[in-house]
Amino acid sequence: MTLRFKKKDVDLDNIIKIIKATDAAVDLRNPHTEPDVPEQVRASAQVAAVAMLIVDKPNPTVIFTRRHPRIRFGGQYCFPGGKADSGDNSIEETVRREIREEIEVAASGYQMIGSLGRYHTQTGFCITPFVGIVTPDYTVVLNPAEVTDLKEVLLEDLLNPDHYQLVSRAADRAHYYFRLKGFEVSGPTVSMMINFAEIISRNCY
Repeated sequence: MTLRFKKKDVDLDNIIKIIKATDAAVDLRNPHTEPDVPEQVRASAQVAAVAMLIVDKPNPTVIFTRRHPRIRFGGQYCFPGGKADSGDNSIEETVRREIREEIEVAASGYQMIGSLGRYHTQTGFCITPFVGIVTPDYTVVLNPAEVTDLKEVLLEDLLNPDHYQLVSRAADRAHYYFRLKGFEVSGPTVSMMINFAEIISRNCY
């Protein structure tokens, strides 16, 4: 599959307007070349949520966390988030709880502005990616049982297709990677990054 966005200048106010107007009930596309997620997997998917947190700086950045090596997908960079708990009253409550548990950003330190839709994975998750705006003076406390590092990446790099590479894995499989010097994102996280970039690209005023 090909990327459906072009490099864009970053206008955070415009991005906020676009995300607020996005239909959160849609299923996001899988940009990788691989078989579709089977209907039985989609029907029984575990609900989860992640947060794409954009730091409101003159040149905005996006927060990534590195997963502890002893947990699932250990060592990978991703967005803060995780599975819904039985005590969560909504999927937004799930993502806010996960932010608090993983990196302890106070609720007063960010504003959740909306979500992109739903992304189904081959491993049986239905992930809702939220977008939030973080104050530039935010503070974090990393949970050492879950997170080993936090990194900020320029939003303009996420919106630049030159940083995404499609790597063949088999005759019928090829997966995208987001790569900068010394930094790589793969799997569902890069899929949601691509969907974000495509939403911004096609709705940019």
